[in-house]
Amino acid sequence: MQQSTWFTPEGLEDLLPPQAQKLEYYRRILIDGFHLSGYDLVLPPIAEFTDSLLTGTGRHRATDTCRFTDQESGRMMGVRSDMTPQVARIVSNRLKAAEGITRLSYVGEVLKTRNNKAKGSRSPIQVGAELFGHQGVESDIEVIELMLDGLNALSLPQLQLSLGHVGVVDELMSLAQLNEQQRSDLLDILKRKAIPEYQQWLDSVDLPGSVGSAYAEMMNLAGDAQAVLDQAGKVLSGLSAALDNALQRLQLIVTHLQNTQSVQIHLDLADIRGYQYHTGIIFGCYSMGRQMQLIAKGGRYDGIGSEFGLSLPATGFSLDLRTALDLLADVADSVQGIVYAPVASDPALKQAVSELKQKGYQVIKAYDMDAVDSQALQLVMQDGQWKLQNS
Repeated sequence: MQQSTWFTPEGLEDLLPPQAQKLEYYRRILIDGFHLSGYDLVLPPIAEFTDSLLTGTGRHRATDTCRFTDQESGRMMGVRSDMTPQVARIVSNRLKAAEGITRLSYVGEVLKTRNNKAKGSRSPIQVGAELFGHQGVESDIEVIELMLDGLNALSLPQLQLSLGHVGVVDELMSLAQLNEQQRSDLLDILKRKAIPEYQQWLDSVDLPGSVGSAYAEMMNLAGDAQAVLDQAGKVLSGLSAALDNALQRLQLIVTHLQNTQSVQIHLDLADIRGYQYHTGIIFGCYSMGRQMQLIAKGGRYDGIGSEFGLSLPATGFSLDLRTALDLLADVADSVQGIVYAPVASDPALKQAVSELKQKGYQVIKAYDMDAVDSQALQLVMQDGQWKLQNS
């Protein structure tokens, strides 16, 4: 029996005209912008062996990865659910960029095993940029500015930058000498921002004086970036060199962005997004239009590529262009006009069509010229030449 309506799986959808053209238009804006900033485009395969796909930063993506047996080799393969591990493999194993700085961009569709409507499509169009080979704050600033410049080029409304540093929570856990269960409970509470549970957790652990004061304030260290840094300086400074370095790095970033970008900056020192693989600065960018929506996110993940034989400091970001489409302005058709041309074995007609396309016209073959609207532009033969006219 023929099915009258064919459905795609939940969370997987077609992009029809003009949405597909709109996506391609904005994808080009982003990739061209990255290229002009020195980021070379790479295109990893949509699937590869799971022992490389789920290595290193990709390990936490195991439950999101669709897997199957490769009929050629008999080995297990996976469809990528994130492109960042693939880019790490390329820079470490293919480019072997042991010295200097490598800047790469990428774009492609990824696939997730489960549908999460709150996070958009199950098959995002991931666009991103990564910088390898530099540990300093300058590269953190560069990728954050690259992200902001790209989103500004898309004319997204009311951008807000969210900053964090996973090293703050990590160092506070070390200073408090928490056991594995205490760490796990704390990370779960912080992830859910469960403030009442946090207070109960605080009451259940024995924390030394100055560290206890820091924990008492940790959930309050969120808000306007400079105000948070001023407050953090009072409760965290001097506890350890690692905390001082984290606060200094954040201050340098905030000061630079305040001088160069017109964006509201929010800082949350209890933010642990990406705690599984980030090693320092983390950031996200939200559009505050009709509703608050996360557009892009990223951070530092030093040590990338160690499983591939080349450990590198790295920082980068990515965004889902498919999810952002609804926030982006519709794209005006850039063609100069639509021209209908007859079907004929004539080199001169072929040349005329090519010239019109070079000028930006869309040329459509008409199998029955008599059926073409009389007001439409047409290629007609006059005085031995193909000419453009309204019939």
